[in-house]
Amino acid sequence: MQTITREYGFDVGHRVMNERFKCFNVHGHRYHVKLTYSFKDMYEIGYPIDFKEIKRVGVQWIEDTMDHGFIANPVDTQLIKTLEDIETKIYFMSLNGNGYCNPTVENVGREIFLGQEVIFENYEGLHIHHIKLNETPNCSTDVYKESIPDIERENFYKIKYDEIKEYANKKGIVEYDDRK
Repeated sequence: MQTITREYGFDVGHRVMNERFKCFNVHGHRYHVKLTYSFKDMYEIGYPIDFKEIKRVGVQWIEDTMDHGFIANPVDTQLIKTLEDIETKIYFMSLNGNGYCNPTVENVGREIFLGQEVIFENYEGLHIHHIKLNETPNCSTDVYKESIPDIERENFYKIKYDEIKEYANKKGIVEYDDRK
């Protein structure tokens, strides 16, 4: 097995409901994500996927759904109403279905991992291996497939799978080898 990694930075707001200290307040971060994919086989051109393809589909999904928006706990109804009233982009956490799920770096990392899993499921031999998500320069989480409980994967898939699959299908798969 070999891996490749694509990095991306994005800005997003959130708050951690019921946190006793400052993270209860609405605030934002400059997140930095490292998306690492595993593969066994490469195409004759010399890679399993062009980095531009990861950017075009996987990174773009993060930009389209989260960047310069707000990640919300689905039960944070008063804040969500305000965000909807001012027409802010909102990404709803889904690991607990539509129930209580704070947008901590650990949970956001799991959502991004699962989103990449869906986006790249039609790319033969390529799999999301892990992601590293920094919430600040000094605080991060690493997410691996086995670190996500089955119930969270099931909840995510029930709520987000069709929407993300449609997104990936609209993007299609681009062939970068000009000999084909």
